[in-house]
Amino acid sequence: MVKSTAEIRSAFLNFFADNQHQKVDSSSLVPQDDPTLLFTNAGMNQFKDVFLGSDKRNYNRAVSSQRCVRAGGKHNDLENVGYTARHHTFFEMLGNFSFGDYFKEDAIKFAWDFLTKVLGLPEEKLLVTVYSEDDEAYAIWNEKMGLPAEKIIRISTSDNFWSMGDTGPCGPCSEIFYDHGEHIWGGPPGSPEEDGDRFIEIWNLVFM
Repeated sequence: MVKSTAEIRSAFLNFFADNQHQKVDSSSLVPQDDPTLLFTNAGMNQFKDVFLGSDKRNYNRAVSSQRCVRAGGKHNDLENVGYTARHHTFFEMLGNFSFGDYFKEDAIKFAWDFLTKVLGLPEEKLLVTVYSEDDEAYAIWNEKMGLPAEKIIRISTSDNFWSMGDTGPCGPCSEIFYDHGEHIWGGPPGSPEEDGDRFIEIWNLVFM
């Protein structure tokens, strides 16, 4: 059953609210107090001070659907718009955040449960990547979530190591991909054909 964007957004927010996450409204598309950004480009923008330790909220789990524009700077999607089926200048970023509460295992389980149990995506259509040195995340996917080794790809590049900037919060990440099938050109992450549209990243789990 095809779901509308409104249904997916609502299901995502409600799933994490049911798992003790505070629903937080999307912040302004034009940041009010961040001179480093012309436009909000990620859901974590409004929580930057929390991650930097200069702000504290009255909740330690949050979920949001953040309006984003990526048209310049570090995250510039303009060059890819129209050339791929997955790049847009404006989009909504669904995000769940933990401020010193849960970490890798719970983050992975939340993502997998939402995709497979709530949205009903078939497990055989999904594969994941982990940072090459992140044995912990690999073991969680393999031993706790039951993904076979051939469905877990180790990536040694910055594609699987996230950083907020040149200095500051950073860490390895694990991405979840959906396989559209052999009729779409493209190869799995890390392959020479990875820029095709067959395998589409649908989730990025950042372990700061």
